[in-house]
Amino acid sequence: MAWSGGRAAVGLLAIVLGCFTASAETARQPSPKVLTYRNDRLSVRLTAVSLEEVMTELGQTTGAQVYGTVRQPRDLSAEFDDVPLVEALHRLLGDQNFVVKYGKGSRLRAIKLLGGPQAPIKTVATPAPTPASATSRGPTDPGGAVGILDGHRPVPVAGQLAQALGTDAATFRELFDAASHNEDAAVRDEAMGAFIGALDAEPEFREPVLRALDTLDDFTLTELLRGLAGSRAEEIAAQIAAHTHVSELSSRAWDILLRLGSARGTTNAAGTRPAT
Repeated sequence: MAWSGGRAAVGLLAIVLGCFTASAETARQPSPKVLTYRNDRLSVRLTAVSLEEVMTELGQTTGAQVYGTVRQPRDLSAEFDDVPLVEALHRLLGDQNFVVKYGKGSRLRAIKLLGGPQAPIKTVATPAPTPASATSRGPTDPGGAVGILDGHRPVPVAGQLAQALGTDAATFRELFDAASHNEDAAVRDEAMGAFIGALDAEPEFREPVLRALDTLDDFTLTELLRGLAGSRAEEIAAQIAAHTHVSELSSRAWDILLRLGSARGTTNAAGTRPAT
């Protein structure tokens, strides 16, 4: 009887050890899906997770509503840390365009995937996280136009512009920054030409940009341009007024140019005001 009891004890110990080992192995296995959002930056650890599931999880993690349709469903494996949200979305979505919208306090409100039906991917019931610090880096973007431009895939660039940027593809923000702040006038001209050309070439993308700008009055739009372009706001407005093929955009740029107080000095560069 003693030996039988001993065997029972050994058997029980083996079961306990087996369960402990299995639990330990499970604990050591990394989760296939980890997303962390902080200060408008994203860190991810993904192993063969469907892109739609990733976008659903992103909505839950950020507290934002995610709209639209994943254009190319696929499984993702990715790993990166502390990447700005817009760049992180480009890495996850590839060539698919999107729009990022922010609300009061620069809090992320919505991510819209373009190129398909705009129904919510999932209704998010969790509240948006409280910003971790006062230095949260959401953009100042009253009409949402900057967020729409940020959601576009990089556009091809060449020549002096490509050399100055160190890349053969640049985002709209990079093009605008180069057009506003590069010391070389030729680089600025190429950057604004690429910016305007990309907008002119994609009516389906341009329309939501124009609608966003239409929500702003001339004073707000002028101050937005002044804040983004600084001392070269007049130069930017004149370039757009002169070279875009979109009459609404050209007319709006001319109005801003007049507000900036430099219509007399830039009339020769901008040409005659286009008919509306």
